[in-house]
Amino acid sequence: MSSTTNISKSLLTNVLSVYFVLTLIVTCVQVMGEYFDTKSQLVQELQNQQSTFSNSLARSLWEYNNRQIEAIAEGLINIPAIAGIVIRDEAGDTIVKLGLTESINALNLTSDVEDFVIQERNGLFGYYSSIIFEFAGDSNRVGDVTLFSTRDIALDRIKFSLYFIFGNAIIKSTFLIVLFTLAFSRMLNRPMNILTQQIRNFRLDDLEHSRINLKNNRHTEFNMVEQAYNQLLDNLEDYQEDLKRTQQQLLHANQQLDEQNAVLEQEVARKTSSLSQVLTDLERRKDELERRQGKLEREIRQRKIIEDDLRETNSQLQSSVTAFERVQDQLIEAEKLASLGRLVAGITHDVNTPLGIGITATSLLRDKLDNMQQALENKQLTEAQMRELLDASLQSVELLESNLGRASDLLDGFKQVAVDQTSDAVREINLQHYIQNVLQALQPRFKNTNHKISLDCPDTIIARCNAGALAQIITNLVLNSLIHAFEDDQHGRLELTVRRQGGVLHIDYKDDGKGLTEAQQETLFDPFFTTRRERGGSGLGTHIVHNLVEQTFNGTITVQSAPGEGLSYHIELPMQFIDSESN
Repeated sequence: MSSTTNISKSLLTNVLSVYFVLTLIVTCVQVMGEYFDTKSQLVQELQNQQSTFSNSLARSLWEYNNRQIEAIAEGLINIPAIAGIVIRDEAGDTIVKLGLTESINALNLTSDVEDFVIQERNGLFGYYSSIIFEFAGDSNRVGDVTLFSTRDIALDRIKFSLYFIFGNAIIKSTFLIVLFTLAFSRMLNRPMNILTQQIRNFRLDDLEHSRINLKNNRHTEFNMVEQAYNQLLDNLEDYQEDLKRTQQQLLHANQQLDEQNAVLEQEVARKTSSLSQVLTDLERRKDELERRQGKLEREIRQRKIIEDDLRETNSQLQSSVTAFERVQDQLIEAEKLASLGRLVAGITHDVNTPLGIGITATSLLRDKLDNMQQALENKQLTEAQMRELLDASLQSVELLESNLGRASDLLDGFKQVAVDQTSDAVREINLQHYIQNVLQALQPRFKNTNHKISLDCPDTIIARCNAGALAQIITNLVLNSLIHAFEDDQHGRLELTVRRQGGVLHIDYKDDGKGLTEAQQETLFDPFFTTRRERGGSGLGTHIVHNLVEQTFNGTITVQSAPGEGLSYHIELPMQFIDSESN
């Protein structure tokens, strides 16, 4: 019964599978058509929204009115079609980033691209557009805006269409399943059950009454099975008669063979009994000697192999220890240079922004002066033109003064920190001013994050120490927190407290990140230990801090942490302090 049921199920499954595949393909084509049409409508809505607020956003970007820019962004994010928004200035720095967004830098857009439809990626798609501001008759690119929508918004709009499409497919599939099930049950399962029941009544001792008879059957295939089965029973009756005759002949032959075997066995047993005893004894002695000899040979070979392996392993261990020490020193030095390289990249980006604004203002002022000189030579200079020149000149000068001053401050602070990190010189520093310069050089690493860092240090502490080593300690502590302590979009807080007690400088540093387990704290200062290697962690940051504290300053460092409770360091550095009275 189980085999016939399996056949009917298999046939039914094959037929329905073809139908389900065709239905699924048609349904998917309909769903994808609805989805792409709705997504095109959402992109058009994003373009319309961008056209509506572009003028007010351009003026806010030109005037650096971040509060107005944030208000515009918050208004846009409340529109149902908009799931995320990114507003950047002309240098490509993010000013506002709300909702679900993707990285704009990954699009590799050039400065001459004014608008661009962002294709779907990770469930997000959107529209990118440059922001142009008309100033003094000239068009200036002041930034760009990118609006994002999501796959969930598009699906929400077409959910009623999806209900109709899937409902239609389910109803048709259900009707077809019922129809085919009834047909297979009537035309295949029922005749197969009758045939199976008659076959189960088969008895080898009563072949005549074991024949099958399918009455009122109109299917030729089942009639063929009936004829073949009954023919098999006829053949089986003939085979039974042949088997009986063959058994009688075999029984008579076996009796004669048994008599001959008994005579031969008695003769062989009598001649071989004495010889077998002698051979058995010799074989036993030979086997014992061979076992002893093989055991000795194996022991000798194993001892030689072990001695050779020990010599080779000892040589390899010595070479590995020497190579490991050399590579460790090289990696530590490379990590110091990489830290300086990250500071250089960050400060370069911050300096380029005010310099770019200054160049823009200078170019605008030069164009105005060229036009004024041409009007003066043609004797067409008017008072209105002169006033326009004066207004543009004052605006350009103000931009130049503020941005060049900003660039000068950044370079002054970075210059001393960079020199110290590549030098082991001991010099006199004001700890508060010096640490502020180090943190200022690290500010580019805080961009595009929600993290804040605070410094609590009296401005009266003056010390004579290895400034470069101190900068390396602070830099590695801060970078270690930024890489390992926080998840994406987390609001992190870093606190640095510096105090003097006698001839020892006490530094307390902590963050409110995810913390470490006890097992991770035990290996925190080991070289190459890291919890975020996929995000650029080399595993040498804390190892360098530990070496600088204990070897360069002859100090101590302790760590305290727990999962979800952040990480804190307490560092004690003996150093020479300069009293304010002696200065």
